[in-house]
Amino acid sequence: MIALAQGLIQFFHHGPPLPLSIILILAAVCFVLSASFFERYEVGSIIWSMLVSVIATAMLTLLAGGIIQVVTRPGQSWEELLSALAICMIVAMILLSHLKKSLGEIEY
Repeated sequence: MIALAQGLIQFFHHGPPLPLSIILILAAVCFVLSASFFERYEVGSIIWSMLVSVIATAMLTLLAGGIIQVVTRPGQSWEELLSALAICMIVAMILLSHLKKSLGEIEY
């Protein structure tokens, strides 16, 4: 999660870490994989496939940005590390809240 947060910081400071063509290839591959998964198990639609592909592409792009940020700038400031930790804490709390709500709906 720290790498994703570092990627988010890198994205806002320097723009996308990968060329647009690679990001589009990632999106296409994620879309095809999620569409075939949803079609096979008959649980979703094209809209869900699109949502999954956008989220997966964003995560892979931010992960690449985080790796690039760590490799190219080995001496990072404490402010950037604390910002990354704060972003991780916020995202983890949102995911935990959503997971509790989802598990509560499954029980009933």
